[in-house]
Amino acid sequence: MKSILLASDGSPHVSKAAEHVVTLLKGGAEYRLMVVHVIDHEASKHDAWLGMNPWARQREREEKLKPVSNVFEEAGLAYSVNLTKGDPAEEIILCAQKENVDMIVIGSRGLNTIQELMLGSVSHKVVQKADRPVLVVR
Repeated sequence: MKSILLASDGSPHVSKAAEHVVTLLKGGAEYRLMVVHVIDHEASKHDAWLGMNPWARQREREEKLKPVSNVFEEAGLAYSVNLTKGDPAEEIILCAQKENVDMIVIGSRGLNTIQELMLGSVSHKVVQKADRPVLVVR
């Protein structure tokens, strides 16, 4: 059985990655598909500091997952969703280990080398630290 974890941040890049997952799973093989969306601690603290309604924020996060849900539902693929908090790269890797997935699929924003050095890159960190194959989709 193939098991794939798709890391989702709600960006347009993740929809492209979801389409690649659909291609990978074509052929009728048994599979287990999980979507993980990590809420960055810093963003969460910022929202709390601004007094944002946590229920409204939760609905907003769920809305960010709709493009991925639409891709998988149109393809007839079953999947589960895991919402978690923490450092995105670390949480993606921990979830992949905990769920013992065969592959991590993640979208890339296409940062150049200088941007990546200054801003960091979740996909880069996952590739460097994961103990299993990672497919980065541009």
